Parts: sequence; C-alpha cells; structure tokens
Amino acid sequence: MLKGRIINLNGGTYKVLLEDKSIIFVKARGKLRAEKRFMVNEKSLSKKAVLQSVKNSPKVGDIAYVENDMIDHVELRKNELIRPDIANVDQILLVFAAKEPDFSFYLLDLFLVNILKQNIEPVIVITKIDKLSDSELIKLRNDLTYYDSMGYKIIYVDSLNKVGIEDVANVLADKITVLSGQTGAGKSTLINALISEFNLQTQEISMALGRGKHTTRETNLYEYRNGFIGDTPGFSKLDVLGVNKTELSDLFVEFNDYSCKFKDCNHQINILGCGVHEAVDNGEILKSRYESYLKMYSLILEGEKR
Repeated sequence: MLKGRIINLNGGTYKVLLEDKSIIFVKARGKLRAEKRFMVNEKSLSKKAVLQSVKNSPKVGDIAYVENDMIDHVELRKNELIRPDIANVDQILLVFAAKEPDFSFYLLDLFLVNILKQNIEPVIVITKIDKLSDSELIKLRNDLTYYDSMGYKIIYVDSLNKVGIEDVANVLADKITVLSGQTGAGKSTLINALISEFNLQTQEISMALGRGKHTTRETNLYEYRNGFIGDTPGFSKLDVLGVNKTELSDLFVEFNDYSCKFKDCNHQINILGCGVHEAVDNGEILKSRYESYLKMYSLILEGEKR
C-alpha cells in the first residue's frame, strides 16, 4: 500500500504526493464518505462541526493510503478546517491588504476567532504596503501594535518589490501553512513572490465593488522549504463557525485578563463590576476589538434563534 499526502482535489480526483516524491492521481473508495473519522481535537469543535467532519470525504492535507489507484483510508487528523476545506495545518498566514481593498479590523478579528477555535497558530501578513503613504503606513503599524502586544506575529509585505518576503519565507520553513484572509489581498501574488516558478494567476481588484475578485478556486498544497504552502479560495464573507456565545469571549484572548463581578457576564452591558467594560473605558482593550466582539455575539444570537 502506498502512502502520501493529498495536495489537490479537483472534481473527485485526488493528487497525492508519495513518500518517494512521485505524484499519482487517484479516486477515493466510496466507504470513506460514510466512514466515521473523528479528529484528535474534536472536543474543541461544536457538535455541528464534528458531524460535518464525519461526513466529509478525504481532504487536501490528509495523509492517505492508496491501493489499486484508490484511497483506502487516511490517517487521523490533528485538525481540520471547513472553510477552507483542508486538514493537518500547522499555522495560518492571515493575508490582509493595507489598501485595495481597505484594511478591515473586524474581518481580521473574525478570522482570528475562527482560527483560534481550531487551535491553529495565526501569523498576520499585511500586503500592498507600497500603496500607502509613509504617514498612512505609520498609522496602520501603530493601530496594529495592539495585536503585536497580544503575541501575534505581524509581517509587512510589498510582494512586487520583494519587501518582507524573506521574513515570510522564514516562518514557512518546516510547516504546513495555509494562506487565507481577505479576498483580493494578494495571496497568489505573495506565493508568486515566494515561489516564482509557479506563476499563479492573479487578477486586478474590482474597484467598483471595493473588494477583490476570487482568483484561487480550489485548495492546493505546494512544497516549500521542507513544508507546504496551502493556497485556498478567498472569502468575501466569513461566518462565526462553530463558536457559541459562552466561548466567544475566551477567543478574545485579552478579555481573559480582566475579571468580572458576575460569573455569567457576557460583557454586553456597561454595568459596574464588568472588568472588560472597565478595560475598554480605560483604553486597555482596543475599542474596535470590543466592537468586533459585540457584532459577533449578535451574529451568534441570530444563528441560535434560526
């Protein structure tokens, strides 16, 4: 039986990189669609997300065992994402544009919540810094200092002029890394700068809509520095996946530094004794972070009513 990693899925055909570095194209046995394959960290997922993962066929990133040109089974996953549909990820590069499309703190917070839910390390990459004036770049760096203080690594990149590219390359070594984030932020352009021979297709930003066109239409893994880079479809909308209202505040990690008088406090109302509210009022918690929390909390409540 052959063993390898699935590096692409297209129309039911899996591209598998074998241990000897050869590549084969195979199908999956029908039993895999109904087989119950729970993940190592299933307890960190909502019941709905676990049920989805059980029904899924093999994913890009899976370690697969192939016999007679068919995937017979896959190894137990250490984690998996649903959007993008990929498994066994070490870290996620959250790629956001400084401009075109405009930088969104809410969207960054939304991605961080979803990634932390899966216990995957995020690295924030800010692209297109060449489109900002010096003063605009200084302001953005100052605004993002708060995220740096929370322990998130932030890399500023101008892909076309190779600024910051080596810094990105260093964090990719020996890891399976997914590039995700804001649509139109230049994920494919970033990969081209890292691995020029791939020459991935890129598209111009839709100026009329103020957001990016989707360039990547399927998930791929590319070998790079003894690891893999995952290029995934971009998102124009992202939901709060598998997060309930009780655990949302835990995923805003800085909230945990402040105690509340009320055991079941959801930090929604400014009442005496809510440590989070006091921290926001004192400027210790970034106001936009708290506003992101309120918006996500509202979305979760709407989902529960539905």
